[in-house]
Amino acid sequence: MSAPARWSTADTEDVVCCLCGVPGTLVHDVAPFGVVRCPRCRLVFVSPRLRPEALQRLYDDAGYFEGGVYGSGVSTDAAAPASDGRLSPAMLLQRTWTAGRLRLIEREHGRPPGGRLLEVGAGYGLFLDAARTAGWTTSGVELSRTGAAHASGALGLDVFCGQVEDAPLEPGFAVVCAWDTVEHVPDPLSFWRTVRSLVADDGVVLFSTPYWSSLPAWLLGTRWWTLKPTEHIWHFTPRTHALLLARAGLALTGVVRSPLAAANAGRLDSLVGVARPIPGA
Repeated sequence: MSAPARWSTADTEDVVCCLCGVPGTLVHDVAPFGVVRCPRCRLVFVSPRLRPEALQRLYDDAGYFEGGVYGSGVSTDAAAPASDGRLSPAMLLQRTWTAGRLRLIEREHGRPPGGRLLEVGAGYGLFLDAARTAGWTTSGVELSRTGAAHASGALGLDVFCGQVEDAPLEPGFAVVCAWDTVEHVPDPLSFWRTVRSLVADDGVVLFSTPYWSSLPAWLLGTRWWTLKPTEHIWHFTPRTHALLLARAGLALTGVVRSPLAAANAGRLDSLVGVARPIPGA
């Protein structure tokens, strides 16, 4: 993926590995960005990357979600219905993922819906809306003002606009979800530590991300459709997920990579992970 012409070196900043605190070595040059790998833990990240203010402009663009995971099935008007009724392939996948992930949550949590569920990176609120319908008491966090406004205004969901670290949330959530979110956050270690502080000791954390060791990523290099150096600023493998989660007090207990699984349907380069709090951490 090539960088949009509107981004220049003035919009970028250098960063270090969130685990090891050292600069990475260059893997892909996608100027003005660089995709680098930590020489110690092998975590892949983007440096230089967009500065926070430039990244916020990207997420606040009303067209950010259009043509992506929602296809054309969701209006960017916060007062409009969540879907325009067209069953686009993207929206069909969304419904499949949502149903599969709700079943996975119930299985991993071990109890029927009814407790408190938090989604970090709630987007337009479609998953939270389905979780609420299934019986969960839902809260959400979303960085995009457009997405948060739609989730709150059109769907009546409790969604905070900003970073999860700044959200006024009461700890003790039975379930915390982060679907395609952690690859976007400024500091994944800080992110997971915040999640650990919010999930109940007997709760469960579920997430999804693209993964660096997938076959498409390995074969396609800079042509990998999920590289997206503007917004996907961390790239994980199951091993680096486990390292990060453990440092934050969470244990990776399951990984779903099959594109045939409903929770990960059709995704050749993404995984769904399950984590639980480490006792005493």
